[in-house]
Amino acid sequence: MKKKSSALKYFGGIWKLPFLPENIIYIRVDRYLSVITFICLFFVIGVGEVYGQFAKTGANNDKVNKVLDSEDLMVWAVPAEQKVRPDDRVETNNLIWSKDKKTIYVSGAGNEHIPFQVVITTPVPIGYRPKAPGGFFIKASNFTSKQGKTIDQAQISFYLEHYIMLYGKSSPIGATGYWPDALAPIKEPFSMAAQYTVVRNRPIWVDISIPSLTPGGIYTGTITVTQNGEEVEILNVEVKVFDFSLPDKTHLITYMNISKESLADFYHKQVSSQEIDKLTQTYYEFLFAHRMEPWFNDQLEPKIVINGEKVDVKFDDERYQYYLNKLNSKRVLLNTFPSGLKSQILDEPFSKAFNQKVMSYLSQVESYFGKHGWKDRLVFNSPIDEPNTMKDYEDTRQWANLVHEAALGVPFLATESPVPDNLRDWGTLVGYVNNFSIHGNALNDQKVKQAIIEEQDKKGEMTWYISCDQAYPQPNYFIDAPALDLVMVPWITARYHMAGILYWALNFWSETPNPWLDAVTFISGFECSEGYIINGEGSLFYPGDYTETYTGQPNVDGPVSSIRFELLREGIEDYEYLWMLKDLGDQKYVDSLVSNLVVDVSAFSRNVNELYLTRKAMAQRLEELTRK
Repeated sequence: MKKKSSALKYFGGIWKLPFLPENIIYIRVDRYLSVITFICLFFVIGVGEVYGQFAKTGANNDKVNKVLDSEDLMVWAVPAEQKVRPDDRVETNNLIWSKDKKTIYVSGAGNEHIPFQVVITTPVPIGYRPKAPGGFFIKASNFTSKQGKTIDQAQISFYLEHYIMLYGKSSPIGATGYWPDALAPIKEPFSMAAQYTVVRNRPIWVDISIPSLTPGGIYTGTITVTQNGEEVEILNVEVKVFDFSLPDKTHLITYMNISKESLADFYHKQVSSQEIDKLTQTYYEFLFAHRMEPWFNDQLEPKIVINGEKVDVKFDDERYQYYLNKLNSKRVLLNTFPSGLKSQILDEPFSKAFNQKVMSYLSQVESYFGKHGWKDRLVFNSPIDEPNTMKDYEDTRQWANLVHEAALGVPFLATESPVPDNLRDWGTLVGYVNNFSIHGNALNDQKVKQAIIEEQDKKGEMTWYISCDQAYPQPNYFIDAPALDLVMVPWITARYHMAGILYWALNFWSETPNPWLDAVTFISGFECSEGYIINGEGSLFYPGDYTETYTGQPNVDGPVSSIRFELLREGIEDYEYLWMLKDLGDQKYVDSLVSNLVVDVSAFSRNVNELYLTRKAMAQRLEELTRK
């Protein structure tokens, strides 16, 4: 779906060096400037600056760990759906925070995550490369109710929000400068150092995981901020736990791509190595823990051996049992023409010999899933991504025919709308494709809206996806996009009565030196985004073994999450509230709630207050219905 290009950024005669300080963002070079000179400049200035940054992230530098006076340090809180930038003003009151009572107020159900943010604000020392105040730490008590029930402090996690410099903005409402995104688990003291600078605000992401079946009630506890072991602030926290729990099963279909090949490329390892296999497994488990699933599950790709005309397909039974029975995968999407098959077939595409081999593979997969009772979770994906020519459409129809003939009853998915851009010349995919995954821009078309309804009436699963060319006011996953964009993606899905969402990549790092340092992860994206620099495109994860380098916190064996990824889970949990209401027979109420927040993909609420009021209304209604 995406093109690859160089890791260095070149825009209209300007080379961008991501390692340079803020005031030296671009250097204009003549196209004939020698490569040697450029590399020397890159290392002399870039590496020196990076070394300076690394030094400043050190959390335990005793020379700068002087305990600040109380009047110099403020600790406050904001909702999760608000991105806190380095110079944002201190808030005395908001939806979750009262300075007068020094209390944070949040709510949620059992089996739900309740995130919010605690912010430490200090004066920024003056002078060239000032030393950052450090030695900070944050911890929580147990939370208890008047009935003597407890939410253990082990259920409360803290994450350091990593600030990354954005050199260009992603949309008309985006902005350059420092933005929070990566979330490093806090295990060690931290400082006010950020990329190339010392910041005034240091936001901490707090996640309270409410165990399933936790009795309803008000649970109270404290969050304590220390510096060099001394208490500098204690905040009260009041958690209202609703008297119900979200289901373990997630009812929104999610096709979120984590590429095993991309992990291998980033770490310069063989894709077949045990190290990459283990790492991919860790990434997938992290995805499932956030109520999401992979688009292509590389761990379930069967082994294919062709000997003459015979196709032998082998499955990893243990791994299939793990994903289908233990993790309860909703969908396993396999490629109709996987690389393991493609590399061994020399026949002309769609010739008799070619078709026989492909159909043998398809029928063996269908038989394996059927034998284990998993057939209703199998989907074959079209080998042609986003078909956009007459030939693409012709080939897509041929692939669909092979699937329907060899694997009767197994749906065929294509990343296309039921309404083609050129019906006269291309024809239609309706009747061939069962499950359409629709580009978000197409949702503005009334014909597409009607086609979605018609396909759903035929039991087709309709999903939609966001890509680089979906411009504001439509939502997107960019670092400098509004926080509510991520939360509202499942709400928009509900508005169109679609089954789920798809996103092309969570770990696309091949076009950046390192996503911790350079947010321009998809260089050629400016071609499809009206010239904007789409920060964080295809990259909602960060490689965990760079955590210490960029944050001072211990490295993570697996992915480091982002604010964007966590907010998407928030929206998915909202979707579960809607599903529960619908399951209890209150579809009209669900429709009214959704329509109040979402008109269509281009017109939806970005008002946090409206969202919180809607969440409160859903919870109250569910408590009423579950008591009956």
